[in-house]
Amino acid sequence: MAGPSSKQSIARKRQSIIDAANSDEWGTPLVAAPGPRIPEPYTGCTSAKVYSLSDVPDSEALTALLKSHGIETSSWGEGNTKDVSKFWKEIKLDEAGFEVWKTPKGELLPVRVTHVLRAKVASVESYARGIFLFNTWQQYGDGRKRTRNGLLSEKLQMSEMPLEKHLHDVCQRAVTEEEMQRVCDAATHIGPGSPAPEYDSNYKCPLEVVDEVFADHTVEIEASKSYPGLLTVYHLYTVDIICTGLPTLNFNTLEFDAPDKEGQRKLKYIHAWVWLKWESIQRYLLEGSVMKERIKKDSFRSALELQNWLCAFDIDFECWAMAPTVSARLTDFGGNLTASTQLMATSKARTVDDLFLEVQQEKACLEHWGRQDGVPILLRVVHVVQLHLTTPELMAGGRFLFLETQQKWGCAPQMVNRPMAQKIQVGRSKYDHQFFWAAAEKAVTGSLSHIKDLHYDIDASEKMPQRDPPSPPTLEQVEFDSYVFDIDESPSFKGLLTMYHLYTLSVVCTGLPSQDFSSVAFLGDKPEAFVWRWVTWPTTLNMLHARSKRLAEIDKQRKLNMSKASDACSETCSALKDAIENMSNKSGLDPQLQKCKDLLTKLEKQVAAPLAEFSIENSGDSLNPTDRLPPSMISSLAEQKNISDDFIQEVGRLKSCRLSMSGASTGVSLAAGEGSVDGNSCIGSRTIGKAPCGPDLEDGAQVSWSNWFCSGFHCQPVADDN
Repeated sequence: MAGPSSKQSIARKRQSIIDAANSDEWGTPLVAAPGPRIPEPYTGCTSAKVYSLSDVPDSEALTALLKSHGIETSSWGEGNTKDVSKFWKEIKLDEAGFEVWKTPKGELLPVRVTHVLRAKVASVESYARGIFLFNTWQQYGDGRKRTRNGLLSEKLQMSEMPLEKHLHDVCQRAVTEEEMQRVCDAATHIGPGSPAPEYDSNYKCPLEVVDEVFADHTVEIEASKSYPGLLTVYHLYTVDIICTGLPTLNFNTLEFDAPDKEGQRKLKYIHAWVWLKWESIQRYLLEGSVMKERIKKDSFRSALELQNWLCAFDIDFECWAMAPTVSARLTDFGGNLTASTQLMATSKARTVDDLFLEVQQEKACLEHWGRQDGVPILLRVVHVVQLHLTTPELMAGGRFLFLETQQKWGCAPQMVNRPMAQKIQVGRSKYDHQFFWAAAEKAVTGSLSHIKDLHYDIDASEKMPQRDPPSPPTLEQVEFDSYVFDIDESPSFKGLLTMYHLYTLSVVCTGLPSQDFSSVAFLGDKPEAFVWRWVTWPTTLNMLHARSKRLAEIDKQRKLNMSKASDACSETCSALKDAIENMSNKSGLDPQLQKCKDLLTKLEKQVAAPLAEFSIENSGDSLNPTDRLPPSMISSLAEQKNISDDFIQEVGRLKSCRLSMSGASTGVSLAAGEGSVDGNSCIGSRTIGKAPCGPDLEDGAQVSWSNWFCSGFHCQPVADDN
């Protein structure tokens, strides 16, 4: 977890990327600073009228105004709803606003607007270690108790907008005047023999906000439960607040109501606070999360719009690559790319442009999940087919095709070690037998139409390989085998969790060599080379074990080298500091010596500190990506697979049918030969080259966690384009 200075650096870097993307080559703004994206179906709405207290001096005037905009309030106040006077009081106290929005079609929408702060509170020391305060429970002044499991949350006033101009004052008020206004022992509670604590007018809050880091700003729109018929727009701000005066151990705080007519302040809440790592807090906050928005093809008109939307989330863009037009502007005064930009340019990281193209081509979509009192999380969703590909001759020996390395034009070969895999369309409602046949054919034809010898190598110094007439293999059989899913951080888009839906197909082809070979694919402007080997499952396990052992040795040596470099750097910096001090004592204050001091300080921050951080052994207590998400959310994500329960049950039934008829489990045949379908026989097939046959399945079924289907093998795609 990065410390305060690095988190602030990330925030500044994120803002610099926004500024660079929205300005010309001289830094002149091209467009206004982007605001948060308005979610569908309200995207494109604009504020046509903002009403103030002078427009609605009393609740009767507000009732009349609401009625003029088609909002019937006669039922307000019944059941769990609130009456108009409550809404008017919110406006009077500056806690909410009333606006009329105009849709792209010209329709008018009356909306209630609120702003909410969600604060990640930490001390200077805990912030450096990624540890924050978490409110586990609250106890009312009358003794009732409820589970909270949330961050410090505070309603903001309309006059405090825009938040950026009032951020410090808002954070100071949220900490010292609201939920944390009175610090007390963790044992403080209301119970038998423990009356409610009384307000002490002489008490002074020991907490002081010393820094704040703005993390994200998202907008959610929901039909109001308190005010039926009225939409509520929630502006949700997440901010890191660093304080002094916080207890080292878990503690409670007291929150009191405003003074009554007699000047008495009654206890409102007792809040219980515990120190937790952010990964653990995030798991609690995501419990009960729902999908707020899905970004798919044509959700944005350009990569710039997508980038502006992504900046609403706490994403470290410093680890992403940048488009040339943006990276060219992130230079130092000498016209050279900054060190971090150079690192991005040489890494495998990809750009926002790449992500935008991926979404437009329906190879992936983005999903915004969250809840109002939690934090937003962004997921990239990818659907992938994996081919367990063999030939009729090699099938008996259990051998299948395995991709060992992949080489792009002008690059060195990269180790892959996985079966053939390809992303498939995410915009389709449900996948069926015909779709899987077409996907398998596309993958095989695209990668195996130009066969070369095993030692073939693309050399960028030589001329471009000739595009020989393709000679693709012939698909004889395609069988759906299994579905599994995996959640991991994207290696290409740092900080972006990716949900992989993996569909395994067993494929039999003719026209492939029986020996290991290479192939060349012309999938884009430049060719790519692949090295393929025929392997068995024991062979793949040995390869996996050997590579894991090798990576462990490399990591051990890397840590040793980093530790030595860190010690040497620290010693050199210390000696250099002593030398500068001695020179200063002899020659007095010299501008050049002061410059040397400044450069040394910069060297310690930019080189020595990162070296020390990277040389530390991994504690092993960090959570896996899947462990960061609550089970209910993982279940909801798994339900989004693009095959129905009926499809899975049909596959299982037909596999059982084959077992009983032939004694061999080979899956659901989608091709090859003639056949027929009846109530007691396996699925039939049609002539090769025509659309493969299969049962017509309904698309409406929803998968449940208890029916999660997993069989066959599972290899997570690790190609460079993941």
